[in-house]
Amino acid sequence: MNAASLAMFGRRPRGFSLIELICCLVIIGILAAAAGPRMFDTSAFQAHGYAQEVADAVHETQAVAVASSCAAEITLNAAGYSAMQRAPAGNSCAVAGGWVTPIQRADGTALSGSPPNGISAAPGMQIVFNAAGQVTSGTPAALSIGAFTLTIDPVSGLVSVQ
Repeated sequence: MNAASLAMFGRRPRGFSLIELICCLVIIGILAAAAGPRMFDTSAFQAHGYAQEVADAVHETQAVAVASSCAAEITLNAAGYSAMQRAPAGNSCAVAGGWVTPIQRADGTALSGSPPNGISAAPGMQIVFNAAGQVTSGTPAALSIGAFTLTIDPVSGLVSVQ
């Protein structure tokens, strides 16, 4: 700075003024209040993960029906999903009766699950696969899980999440 400008203002600038700092803090606070909740909202990730989990469970139920040559069913509703088979009749499959035998995962736990908090699935349905892996309970409706849609081809049993 030259001498004329020092005489005019009387002092040298030494950084930011208090008003400039307060304005910056207010702007940062407004941005944090607007963008913060969106940055920490994981519901879209949870909905996609649960949709993939349900798709895998439907595929596993179909695979069990084909591998065991016995019908298998999976029930899907807002409370979750569970996969069952009919009670065995000796060394063969029971052709009638209730679905009472839970299908087991490879780790020995039952093939069932519940949605994360805030995530729901609709409409509820029961899907039955025959020994060939085809849906025998009619054409299943598309299942909505959050913003995702799960569809099942009744002939091939192909499950897709969109």
